[in-house]
Amino acid sequence: MDSLIIWFSEEVWGLWIQGGSLMFMLLAIALILYYATLETYLFLKSRTSFKNTSKSTLVQWVGDPEKADHETKKMLHYVADGKETLGEARRRFDEIRACFLPTIDRRITFLSLLVSTAPLAGLLGTVMGMLTTFKGLSTSSGGKTIDFVAGGISEALITTQTGLIIAIPAYVMINRIVSQRDQLEIFFTTLESLTMQNYKGILETDEEEE
Repeated sequence: MDSLIIWFSEEVWGLWIQGGSLMFMLLAIALILYYATLETYLFLKSRTSFKNTSKSTLVQWVGDPEKADHETKKMLHYVADGKETLGEARRRFDEIRACFLPTIDRRITFLSLLVSTAPLAGLLGTVMGMLTTFKGLSTSSGGKTIDFVAGGISEALITTQTGLIIAIPAYVMINRIVSQRDQLEIFFTTLESLTMQNYKGILETDEEEE
């Protein structure tokens, strides 16, 4: 345990100090980014678990909504209240989509903004580090020049590296979220198509009986 503390204080904290004041901005971006990413992923996983339902299962659920899971059953019952016309049923499916997709899309937009901000903040650190280097070259002499140059280059490289370390894993996670969002949209499209086919058959049967 003591060796871990010593390593942290010497290596990690040392890099933090060398990175300069911009490391606080990068830390804030990282905390917000990963919190929002995890929250969005868990939202998709917990609130939209029905999106992984197979088409054969959906066919059964459309035929008998009572067999569906809780969320899908609510959707089917809501659409069924407007099945007198196919247009009304489609409008209700649009309302169901609006309860999920716009919220997810806004979160994805926010996450994409954050994940692009991290490398830019690192690039800002690069510029600041180079300015420190040039300042050292112009105002110091002898051994101090080397210290200024080394400090400026360290700041430039560390902030750039930190920005990329923050952004790359988050970018992969956001792509996973986008994939889950697309899968949810496919679920809604498939459910709507199967439901419309079912209602169309029911309406045609009613017309023939009349």
